[in-house]
Amino acid sequence: MTFLCVDIGGTNTLVGFGDEEFESVEKFKTEYFLKEVDSNIERGLEETDFEREDLETVSLAVAGPIDRDEMTFKPPNFSGSGLEEVDLEQIFDDFEDIIIVNDGTAAVAGEYFYGDHGVEDLVYLTISSGIGAGVVLEGNIIEGWNGNFAEVGHMKINDEGPECGCGNKAHWEAYSSGENLPDMASELFGAEFGDALEIFEAYHDADPEAEKVISRMHEANITGVKNIVDILNPEKIVLGGAIPLNHQEMILEPLRNKVGSEAINNVPDITLCSLGEESVLHGLRAVCNGEFKPSQN
Repeated sequence: MTFLCVDIGGTNTLVGFGDEEFESVEKFKTEYFLKEVDSNIERGLEETDFEREDLETVSLAVAGPIDRDEMTFKPPNFSGSGLEEVDLEQIFDDFEDIIIVNDGTAAVAGEYFYGDHGVEDLVYLTISSGIGAGVVLEGNIIEGWNGNFAEVGHMKINDEGPECGCGNKAHWEAYSSGENLPDMASELFGAEFGDALEIFEAYHDADPEAEKVISRMHEANITGVKNIVDILNPEKIVLGGAIPLNHQEMILEPLRNKVGSEAINNVPDITLCSLGEESVLHGLRAVCNGEFKPSQN
């Protein structure tokens, strides 16, 4: 069965074409992809042996709360895009029977079916433009009502804090996501950085302002992961997203060293995901291959 899988992330969109396995995977900036969906799909098909009419199954993963009935989602982290709500039915109007999955759920499905983990209680945590999670408990992929389970990035870390992309304050995303780190630095410490990468580079250069920002990020990460451990009791937590994948030691070591002193439950193995930036895409492949059947079906 020839399929099209589209992972619409807060910053980048991955598009995969295949039949059981991927034949081609292409990457686009999300804002650009959403404005030129048809032409970008055609461009991706040029790298395969498929034609548009060959695509029998289409599965989409989106970052942000989804409404499966209306086939829309709200992208809270598309900075400056002007996109308050995305109508997926409209922009994918040439395709029938589109399957929509939360990106965290798709990622944990990809890691569960195709990653190298061997556990039945698994949490996938992404820290990128935003923060989200996907959960497998006792071998079951948990989706929640309307498919929006585990929006952990909007967990409140403390009573007062910087503003999140959703407009509320002191959420985990406000402290640790790539989109919000510069705003957190400015609001809490009066430090001005152009983007998250600039903060990480300044930290490695022992910049005292960057050290304060990263320390506060660590505190938020430890609190967030501690809450996941105590609420969900997973055997393993795997981290994905641009920040852990590009700054492994900076993110993983504080969690491994500190979560145990905070959590009530036993601390799970905390490591990077197996599938890199393609975890979500492989979860969509599991949908198309019939290994994961989302509740909407």
